[in-house]
Amino acid sequence: MNKMFTFFTAPVTALFYPPVYQDAAKSNAGRGVLYCLYLAGLTTVLVLILLSVKLMPHADAFAQWTQSNMPVLIWTPAGLSLENGKTTATLVHPQYGTIALFDMTKTAATEADMGKAYFLVTSQKVFIKRAPGQIEARDITGAGMRPTQQLPPRVRIDGTTAMTMYQNVKSAMSFVVPLLVLISSFVFFMAASLFYSLAGLLFNLMRTEKLGYGAILNLACFAITAAFTLSWLKTLIPGQTLAWPFSVNVLINLVYLFAAFKITDQKRNEA
Repeated sequence: MNKMFTFFTAPVTALFYPPVYQDAAKSNAGRGVLYCLYLAGLTTVLVLILLSVKLMPHADAFAQWTQSNMPVLIWTPAGLSLENGKTTATLVHPQYGTIALFDMTKTAATEADMGKAYFLVTSQKVFIKRAPGQIEARDITGAGMRPTQQLPPRVRIDGTTAMTMYQNVKSAMSFVVPLLVLISSFVFFMAASLFYSLAGLLFNLMRTEKLGYGAILNLACFAITAAFTLSWLKTLIPGQTLAWPFSVNVLINLVYLFAAFKITDQKRNEA
């Protein structure tokens, strides 16, 4: 029970509670690997909370605005046209400015043509401004799409269509994003722990009671908690403006790792 307590409370107690490291030093390397997976799971939950609180309300509001303001387009294998018979239209957001220009008379586009717009839609191509001076063109005709299935002869694209596409992407991302965050976080924490375990090998030489590499890796896995917890507190506390370079995180973790080796050296402590 004690080892379970020090494991699951470690994201907080590893900052001040020596038994967290004492239990880690007595366990095999699997404890450290599982702890990195645990931190990755916490990271995934925290990232999803941030996305749901800070990003998704803006994305949902933008999608609803697009649904109400997007001009109706007709797509055929030959390309696009505006349903109202006009050749030009503009999609301007009250906060973000010009989002897209629609000009069915153009066949090419320059940065000057796009102005401040992010997209320029013509009858056969969509021009995307990736960066200043960098414009990407995509063929939207039937020939340019090269579908695996036969395309319909006519598609009406309006705000409702855009909202449906947004909802489909949102549903897919609700599965993909957590999985990607979990995997990438776990790989990052394991790589960081392996890196700090190299310093642990040096700290181990200073001990009276030497540890095997599995215990060293465990201590490294738990020692990275300090920078992990402090970084998330800095991110989650409203109005927090305190910032520090990545090198400070490295230093904090090394200090905790060195302290972990000292407090778990039983023979030195007994002497």
